[in-house]
Order: sequence, then structure tokens, then C-alpha cells
Amino acid sequence: MPRKQNKFANRSQVNGISVAVPLVSQQSASQIDKDLDRLTEGRDGIVWELGNWPESVQAVARAKGIPLA
Repeated sequence: MPRKQNKFANRSQVNGISVAVPLVSQQSASQIDKDLDRLTEGRDGIVWELGNWPESVQAVARAKGIPLA
């Protein structure tokens, strides 16, 4: 009997925390990590509102320690 396909098979480690990105996503967890680095660079102390962003981006942001509203 074949195993059920996992839609979150694209897993990566961000700051030692395992983060899952859906297979249908156009970016990997490492690409999201790099993009968030560029977005938040030099903007310390800002609380980011990422509620309308995909769950995979929110998960990577939490793993990186970015404060979310």
C-alpha cells in the first residue's frame, strides 16, 4: 500500500527550528529566509504584520525571531 503524499515535504532548518513549506510554493524555505533578511535588514524594533502573508512565510519569520503582530 503506497504512502500518502505529504504536501509539506519541503522542510528546512531555520535557526535550528524545522520549517515546512508546501510543495506547491514557488519558493523554498531558504529563499524565504533570504528574502526576509533583506526585508528586515536595518529595521530593528519594528513589529511586522504578516497576517495576510502565506503560512509558510509566517512560520519562517517566527523561526527567525521576527516579531509579528
